[in-house]
Amino acid sequence: MDIVKHIAKHTEDLRNGFTDSSPEQRKSLVTAVLRFYFLLDDFDGIIARYINISLEKEQLIADINRENTRHYQEANEKSLAETDEYADDYEEPDPIELFVLDAFSNAVSDLNKVENIVGLLIGVIDTLDYYENFSDHPEFWNEILEKEVRFQNEISSDIKSQKIFDPMMYHERYHKIITQHTL
Repeated sequence: MDIVKHIAKHTEDLRNGFTDSSPEQRKSLVTAVLRFYFLLDDFDGIIARYINISLEKEQLIADINRENTRHYQEANEKSLAETDEYADDYEEPDPIELFVLDAFSNAVSDLNKVENIVGLLIGVIDTLDYYENFSDHPEFWNEILEKEVRFQNEISSDIKSQKIFDPMMYHERYHKIITQHTL
């Protein structure tokens, strides 16, 4: 799948689909999608290294559900302000680290902004696309990528029915795939 051709339309479809989402739908979806990122190598270590906070995943989920994320936002903002991309010792994060950092930022940001939820979902696509491009089995990842786009379209459709999403749906969907087929 050439995701670049489809990503702009897919992003717009997601934006439109989430416009009428309820706060509970947004929370359930954010916590579900965040569990995908938890499966990536060294999620906790990446957050500790770049954001300078120790993270308990289940506490993060609980804080998102309670909309108590200000301290995460502040830590993220502080780390961004302290990052000097022009410093001699600056090391650019690798793509997986960037996906994790973007996901963290989107997950702890204002849940009323549709862009944050869309960013989490597009990040899943970007991650799968990265695996497709750098894997020894691109056809496998291409199939997973195509299924993910369809799955996200279903999620967008489910918003209209006021569905609350299973917080484990992304973990269950990707646990075996990520742990058995990473790069």
